[in-house]
Amino acid sequence: MKKNLLAAFAVLLVLCFASTMYAQGGTAIDIAQYRFLQKARHIGEYINKNAYADLEKEFDPSLQKQLPLEKLTPLLNSLIDGAGKIKNIGIPKIKWKNVAVTPVEFDSGLLDLRIDLDSTTDKIIGFYFQPHVEDLPVPDKNSTPLSLPFEGEWAVMWGGDTKELNPHHDQKPQRFAIDFNLLQAFDKSHKTNGKTNEDYFAFGKEILSPADGKVVEVIDGVHDNKPFSPNQFSALGNCVVIRHSSTEFSVLAHLQNGSTKVKVGESVSRGQAIGLCGNSGNSSEPELEYHLQNTGNIEDATGIKVYFDKVTTRHRDDLKKEKNYSPLRNDKLKED
Repeated sequence: MKKNLLAAFAVLLVLCFASTMYAQGGTAIDIAQYRFLQKARHIGEYINKNAYADLEKEFDPSLQKQLPLEKLTPLLNSLIDGAGKIKNIGIPKIKWKNVAVTPVEFDSGLLDLRIDLDSTTDKIIGFYFQPHVEDLPVPDKNSTPLSLPFEGEWAVMWGGDTKELNPHHDQKPQRFAIDFNLLQAFDKSHKTNGKTNEDYFAFGKEILSPADGKVVEVIDGVHDNKPFSPNQFSALGNCVVIRHSSTEFSVLAHLQNGSTKVKVGESVSRGQAIGLCGNSGNSSEPELEYHLQNTGNIEDATGIKVYFDKVTTRHRDDLKKEKNYSPLRNDKLKED
């Protein structure tokens, strides 16, 4: 009964759309989490005190206009009538740079509070309560044997466990993402001046499923960028997501527009072509971004460190056969 009541009020209350460490209940949190924890605490205090006018001052002007005090007050009163007072604010989980979800304990149980902040003013541009979702398990590494998702030797442009090696590392779903590119003579990625996608060696090359699985998401129809004009509004671009197990999902991104060869619900085999390498999404030139995550929904996902089953690595002219190998920036790899 309580769960149903909380879920009902969560739906009712849809309002709109580093290195420094802090302690919260004995648990260390980083500066990004602390930023959202402070906002969540302020929201909790204002709700418990019925200080809705003070809460409204935390909104940016667009949210104040969309949700004035005369609309905000009955919504929050309904929440308190159904769920009771707020007893505890949990540790925020960062979804994106300016978005976090924080578990909030009411008298009647848990709800999750999502907060969206303006990156410049730090004002609230959106927040809502939703039914609480327990954390999904995150494997330390893949248990599914994985092969490289391409033929031939490709280079690792970004990859590894630190921000210095991997600029994806700050993004929770993509923290172990790997950017692969096809380099040829003198380690160049293109034939002439690199002004067109067709000039790049990787463009149009087949991208392969790294393991058996079922396709759970296909995005196609995103235009290919002109080189060095990334599309930040559709970060993954054209992509395919493949479920290998209940906690292992491959994401293959930046595919060529119109090139996907699979559909949602289709079973795929290891080594099967799923599309062509492109330059769609937040990419500067044709490349493949590959990462593994613990759920098919990228907004709720956590990245998993990737180890490929059998590869040959090359550093200059030295070749080495590796098993269960996790790529690093500047590696050159091919399937063994």
